[in-house]
Amino acid sequence: MAVDRRKWPSMVRIGLWGVRNRAMAWAFAGGSVLLAIVCFALSSKDPRFFGGVAFLFAALWYYLAIRWVDRHDQWA
Repeated sequence: MAVDRRKWPSMVRIGLWGVRNRAMAWAFAGGSVLLAIVCFALSSKDPRFFGGVAFLFAALWYYLAIRWVDRHDQWA
């Protein structure tokens, strides 16, 4: 049964836009953390990579959106 995502808060809908299930959301969150670590490591050689640490904010957004869906609704 499909879940009506229109009931979700806009920040959750935007954060999980195009994400089909919980496993996929966790994969994106983990990928964001991994990219942040790689960018941080590369920033020691080239400071332009330091901006990639912003991927940590994306990982946090995924985590909070996943947590909201777990507590208030169900995954499709």
